[in-house]
Amino acid sequence: MEIHEKIEFIRQQKQITKTQIAKKCSKTPAWYTNISKGKTKIDVDTLEKIAEALEIDVKMLFDKELNDALNKCKELL
Repeated sequence: MEIHEKIEFIRQQKQITKTQIAKKCSKTPAWYTNISKGKTKIDVDTLEKIAEALEIDVKMLFDKELNDALNKCKELL
C-alpha cells in the first residue's frame, strides 16, 4: 500500500474530513484531494504535518506490520 493510500485509510478510519486535514496543513481541500489520490508527491515536512493532523506518529506510515494489515484490509474490500 502506498503512503497516500495509508494516509487516506487512516483518515477515513478516524472520521476526519479532507477539509480538516487541509486546514491543519494550511492548504486547500483540492490540495489534499491530490495528495489522497497520489497525484502530488509528499515531502517530509508535509508528511509530518499530515501525520500531526491525523494525530499519529509519522513512523506509523512506514510500519511494516501496519502495512501488512492495511494490505489485507484492502484485499478484502
